[in-house]
Amino acid sequence: MTAFIKKECMELTRTGKLLILGIIFIFFGILNPAMAKLTPWLYEMLSDQFADQGLVIGEVTVTALTSWTQFFKNAPMVLIVAILLFSGLFTNEYHKGTLVQIVTKGLSRNKIFISKLFTVYGAWTLLYLVYTGITLCYTVYFWGNDGVTNLAFGIFMYWLFGIFTMSSLVLFSALCNNSGQVLLGTGIIFFAFILLSYIPSIKNIIPSRLMDGLTLSTEGAVPSDFTEALICTFILIAFCDIIGVLVFNRRKL
Repeated sequence: MTAFIKKECMELTRTGKLLILGIIFIFFGILNPAMAKLTPWLYEMLSDQFADQGLVIGEVTVTALTSWTQFFKNAPMVLIVAILLFSGLFTNEYHKGTLVQIVTKGLSRNKIFISKLFTVYGAWTLLYLVYTGITLCYTVYFWGNDGVTNLAFGIFMYWLFGIFTMSSLVLFSALCNNSGQVLLGTGIIFFAFILLSYIPSIKNIIPSRLMDGLTLSTEGAVPSDFTEALICTFILIAFCDIIGVLVFNRRKL
């Protein structure tokens, strides 16, 4: 299985997907503090237009929290990019017929599925760490990081939401025949939970709740407020992975 994981990592590198993702995650990691740093300048440029409409803008104060606000706002963008580039995880192999050769050589389907799953998990984790690390370094350099409470927990929660999304992606990639179907299925799951978050009775227990990490610093939320959402997310990750294995084991290669 280790050899197959290495093969998957080499494939990500050889096809340029890891390079593209790295560039995009680095770009957004830099963009978060850059947008915060430029906010007063942007407001100053637009002050005359606002004044013409009778609006007066006071002094704009930028802090570390401004940068982390951008971090959580841009996190869905980097996650969507990752979904787009990983959508062909199994479907490309189906079209090429390469999995047939691997299975006939003795590697079990379970190990193939788990290897691809761990490769995607590892790539998402590495890229998310890069995204987070760059934002952290620039934020601390410009403003320090005082006054941003429970930041690590908020960052962890979005990472876990990304893991859940990757589990959904791998499941649909094992199930579907082409990347378009994978994107459609994963997109439905992604946006369905976002829409469900507007229902007060369930919004605190579904995975999309983990996207609200910023509330830990801005609205007085505490980590225990997310316990139900964390449990639900772990259960759904396990569900997606188990169903994915079962689907792949019955799939005609």
